Amino acid sequence: MLNLKKTAIAVLALSSSAVFAGTMGPICTPGNVTVPCEKPAWDFGGYALYLQPAYTDYAGFAHTPVAFDGANFRGFRSNPSWGWGFKLEGSYHFGTGNDFNVNWYHWNKTTRHAYVGSIIVPDLNAVDADLGDLPFTDAARRFGPRWDAVNIEFGQHVDFSEFDSIRFHAGAQYARIKHTLNAAGTDALLTTTALAGHSVFNGFGPRIGADMNYGFGNGFGIYGNGAAAVLVGNANNNLNIASNATGIPLAYSTGYGNRSIVPELEGKLGIKYTYCAAPGDLDLDVGYMWNNYFNANQFRNFATGVSSNTNFA
Repeated sequence: MLNLKKTAIAVLALSSSAVFAGTMGPICTPGNVTVPCEKPAWDFGGYALYLQPAYTDYAGFAHTPVAFDGANFRGFRSNPSWGWGFKLEGSYHFGTGNDFNVNWYHWNKTTRHAYVGSIIVPDLNAVDADLGDLPFTDAARRFGPRWDAVNIEFGQHVDFSEFDSIRFHAGAQYARIKHTLNAAGTDALLTTTALAGHSVFNGFGPRIGADMNYGFGNGFGIYGNGAAAVLVGNANNNLNIASNATGIPLAYSTGYGNRSIVPELEGKLGIKYTYCAAPGDLDLDVGYMWNNYFNANQFRNFATGVSSNTNFA
């Protein structure tokens, strides 16, 4: 019984020392969330973009039937070209941290392949069935994606501390995503056959997002931006295969379209520097940008005529 009392006293003593050891630290009080004072102003900006497209269905987007020489399309499917684009924007600031912003993204880049090889053109029409098994030689390929997006935003700037701020925004986006693929070649009988296809999505819908900034002082800071949209529009695709063997085009010209709902997600992460001058502030930033449109484009296989959907990112 005596040992049990000693143990209890020891535990109480340790608990007491753990609670009351040291001195009282400073009391942290939460800061106020504020908005900037009213200061009407304009701003304009331009960005250089260096982007590469990515897809979830490579075979569909490259129009490659099984009978085609897949090696010659490998660059289109898995490694489309990087290319330069731009973003232009303008804003009007009013009220206590409010702004109205319009911005436009534009990017397009054509990937070209030219070679002397063979591509087996599938039998598409009984009228020219003899052309179906003849190879192309001196063939050329051209794949051209293009992306345009226009955002209209109403924003509210909120300061959470001296260095932390978030700009919340809501508005709408219009997007147009277009792809074209062309191939042409001459077979052993000097028959020229041309293949052409394109896929277009046009959509419009609501968009929301937040631009988060954290400053380090002396004008430097980092930012992380995110946004999401839901676009409603039309997705269309068609393809044509024609030959000069008889002067009559092959009867393989098809088109397909439907009403589509396309969700879109985007994110940005970068470093920013703000130089304060008498006329105004100059912002310079560099970072990474990612956009993804879910099932935005449909592509039709040259050989089978079957359509497939793919994300465009």
